[in-house]
Amino acid sequence: MTSKLFAASCALGLVAATVPAQAQEGDGQIEFEIDDGRVVPSEDFAVMVSVLGAAITSSGDDIPVTAQVHLGDTTLEPWGPYGSPTNGDVNDHGPVRHYIVDEVFDADDGINITVSGRSWVKKRRWYSGVYDSHWRTHLSANSHDEGWQVKVLRDGDDAPEIDGFENQQDAEEFVGAYIDYDTGKMTMDQNQAIYLFEIGTTNVGSSAADFQDLVVLVTLGEAPEDFYEGTEPQSLYD
Repeated sequence: MTSKLFAASCALGLVAATVPAQAQEGDGQIEFEIDDGRVVPSEDFAVMVSVLGAAITSSGDDIPVTAQVHLGDTTLEPWGPYGSPTNGDVNDHGPVRHYIVDEVFDADDGINITVSGRSWVKKRRWYSGVYDSHWRTHLSANSHDEGWQVKVLRDGDDAPEIDGFENQQDAEEFVGAYIDYDTGKMTMDQNQAIYLFEIGTTNVGSSAADFQDLVVLVTLGEAPEDFYEGTEPQSLYD
């Protein structure tokens, strides 16, 4: 199915970008720490959050994945309702989804950024899956709360080397644009972090623990306009 693009109806406001985007060349880098799965900026910041991809199956069939973003106490659902596997599914082999929050946040407010992901399975294998009532939650994880089920990568970290389960794409394939293959390290801007979610199994030793069930990129900037060149977003891959 094709995920709908829409702006979250909240006081923060949200700008949807349908093609890849990044901070313009020459823009300042926003310093941050990663604290127990939370991105904690130490400067005033704007933020773009991007779903780079998702891949998870059950009995050989793709199953829905939904996601939401938390900015402090505020929760955004820019890719569709977190509780709706039919309207919020990002495991649809669609393009990279980028969302720019139309707000500049004060570092003194202590706002941190986390991401949640949820996988769904059918209640009955013969259900068509066209209704939310056909599905139940399989696993949910928040980047701050779920420990080993979410990996956070930043510049200089080792690139993931985990085979995709049942011939799915490897995590490396989703983040390949950010890997220096000569060194095997992540090569990202200092204002970026990537979340790798495992929401298929709770067994870290299982071959199903492939950490590409949901892959989300967080990019920080000085202002929402930093993610655009003129009126159009720039490509991450230019």
